[in-house]
Amino acid sequence: MKKIINFALYDFANSAFTTIVITFIFSTYFAKEIAPNPVLGQSYWGWTIGITGIIVAIIGPLLGSFADKKNYTEFFIKIFTIICISLTCLLWFSKPSEKYLLYTLLIVGLANIFYELSLIFYNSILKKISETKNLGKSSGFSFALGYLGGIIVLIICITIFIDNDTLPFGLSKENSENVRATSIVVALWYLIFAIPFLFNLKEINNNKIQKTANNTKKFKELIWDKGLNNIGKFLLARMLYADGLNAIIVMGGIFAVGVFNLEIKDLLVLSVLMNITAFIGAIIGGYANDRFSSKNVIIFSLIGLILSSSIILFLQSKIIFLIFASINGFFIGPVQSASRVFMTKSIDENNQASGFGLFALSGKLTSFIGPLLVSTITFISNSQKIGFSSAIALLLIGLIILLKVKKN
Repeated sequence: MKKIINFALYDFANSAFTTIVITFIFSTYFAKEIAPNPVLGQSYWGWTIGITGIIVAIIGPLLGSFADKKNYTEFFIKIFTIICISLTCLLWFSKPSEKYLLYTLLIVGLANIFYELSLIFYNSILKKISETKNLGKSSGFSFALGYLGGIIVLIICITIFIDNDTLPFGLSKENSENVRATSIVVALWYLIFAIPFLFNLKEINNNKIQKTANNTKKFKELIWDKGLNNIGKFLLARMLYADGLNAIIVMGGIFAVGVFNLEIKDLLVLSVLMNITAFIGAIIGGYANDRFSSKNVIIFSLIGLILSSSIILFLQSKIIFLIFASINGFFIGPVQSASRVFMTKSIDENNQASGFGLFALSGKLTSFIGPLLVSTITFISNSQKIGFSSAIALLLIGLIILLKVKKN
């Protein structure tokens, strides 16, 4: 149980980075205060996240294979976590001026690369901290704690640093010091709550060094058998629905601000609601995963996401938007958690890092398509709603391919 709690605490820790930097506060700050206008801000932000996805897709599988051969999983998790935290601190220097546009995108891009790389090796040890019959519950609990962490850190940032006339530590709202300070909060949060997991990695990751085939042969054996095998088909489906999901997560805050004119207080309500429903969805999805199979959970959740996201495109009311965005949150957790469990069950323990390198590849190889598609169509049509609809199409195509995958 201690291993599961420490494992989940790492999700609790790193959720601060995605919640504050990638999705809500810093992304909207960039779009409104640094970029020339919100439409260009959404485009630039999406392009940056898309490019980082390409980089992770290229180097992720190679690092995963290397980690399996040399037993470097522990080292990679630690070093990539530390680098991500250090880079996040540098966002303090992103002042509200177009002069800092390239600087902000560069720092965010690099930090996101190391964040995503750390997840490859983090995901690869799920099998080592949980029994096979409880993989769904363990994965769901981890994601749920991550959503809870996202709620708490966002409330702290909004109430203490954003929506507060009496700012701590001598900060002022001049040059958006209060907003920029949230990057320091994220870095400290990430570091403090990651410590229990990082300091106990040795007792989790104690495999002997394995002699394995060369990378190309190894990857081929994992996904190919006279055509795409079941893992290969799953990774193809996941590649597409992850693109759509990634676009929704990355561009969600900017979309909400641009289309429904949400203010900082509204964003707080939106994030809290989505994280609460995602928390509930991850817990329920974890139990359903162990009982009904990962594939069924993913299918059900994707259908829910497609329907609720489609309805959002036709909404005018801010209140109704918040309700359906919360419904979206309920389905996001189970998709992510069940996908991790499906992959964990599909590969043997000695190839987990390599497998999750391919898992990252499937999530990142075309991850630029989601944000770039949304960004580019938004730019061409000058409509955030039209741009956002492309994310739904990716979810639908991924679902269709997933239907052909056998249960593991």
